[in-house]
Amino acid sequence: MANANFSTLEKNLELAARVEKLKQLASQPCSEQYLDVNDIDLEAWNHVGDPLCEAVMAELKANKMLAGDKYINARKLQAQGNPAAIAFFADVETIPSWLDFDAMQLGARMAARNPIGMLFGMHGGLPFTYIDPATAFVMGSTGRLAKGGDYRRRFWETATGFVGALDVEGMKPGGARWELWIRVRFLHTMIRMGILHADQWKLSTAIPIGQVASAATGQIFGPYRVNIIRYFGGKVSKEEEDSFALMWRWIARLEGANNQLLGRTHEEQFLIQSRMHQFLYSKSKEAVDITQGVIDGASTIKAFHLSKRMHTAIVRRLLSEEMLQTLPGYNFPDDLELPKDRPAALTLEALSGSLRLLNKITHIPPFKKLVEHHGLRFLDHVVEKGLDGIRAEYQATPIKNPEGKCPMGHS
Repeated sequence: MANANFSTLEKNLELAARVEKLKQLASQPCSEQYLDVNDIDLEAWNHVGDPLCEAVMAELKANKMLAGDKYINARKLQAQGNPAAIAFFADVETIPSWLDFDAMQLGARMAARNPIGMLFGMHGGLPFTYIDPATAFVMGSTGRLAKGGDYRRRFWETATGFVGALDVEGMKPGGARWELWIRVRFLHTMIRMGILHADQWKLSTAIPIGQVASAATGQIFGPYRVNIIRYFGGKVSKEEEDSFALMWRWIARLEGANNQLLGRTHEEQFLIQSRMHQFLYSKSKEAVDITQGVIDGASTIKAFHLSKRMHTAIVRRLLSEEMLQTLPGYNFPDDLELPKDRPAALTLEALSGSLRLLNKITHIPPFKKLVEHHGLRFLDHVVEKGLDGIRAEYQATPIKNPEGKCPMGHS
């Protein structure tokens, strides 16, 4: 089966020309070309992957360095004067005009004092990304969230990045937490290239892990997770919310999202994110299936101590219209076929109310400072325990191929 994305561009030369123009823009390290929100060509951007990172992967393959540590090997190519590697690291080491690391500290401290809201962030964050059928298809293809997959490992690997983002110094170019996100970008590119190499891509409207999907995570893992923190009892100021949003705009940039899709201000970002989410939204069987995989997997994680029924109620509540904010008039929980369960919902509301009362303790000045100071260390410990001491490696998972071929091109 040919890649439907390529077939679409072959048949629509006008769209292909627009896509090519944006590929050229995405190939320019750290470019900042902004447009009015309504002038951004989302249709074309949805066919663009990550040219800068793809070029590095091609160079690693050509130099027989793909099998080793991709980050270290890419640095070796950079030191040797390889143009693709130089361009890539220029992209991820350049600080955008809108970024202020000092302004990220407030959001980091806020998240550190709200471990419960942070841990439940993926109950909503992961399924929220499945509004995009391309993302749902990719996640289903890797097998990590399907029945028999290793959701528990996937959860704690993702949590490593989420928690690491709270270390603002470490998120500066060259920092250990920054490097982790560069490794995730390599992983996403390997998955994209693997799927396309296998000729199994069936969506005509997008490329796997494309620009729009990558950029759309800025709202999902930033302000939306602040809503989750608030729901589970956290008290968050507007300044703290903006700070947390800035952190995740920076991470979306590190993951390859072009600045044009991110915006320069919080207001601009929200307008772009809303437009992207509504553009991407579509019901899909894959989204239904892997959301169930998230619920099944979460039910096996000891840190939560909750039944599958309660996890279902949590996911349904967190994906409500008022929580999502960018999808007014949409009923995402129903589209995911999440059952309504009034007794479980009432129990959840009681739990949320109790946590709000409990969380008032963290706003008593001496205790607040103590929690903020030790919060990151505590979350790091929880994640390390969840990983059983085996660090997250972010290696590409082979994509399921009905013909039994290895999609990464290996025999």
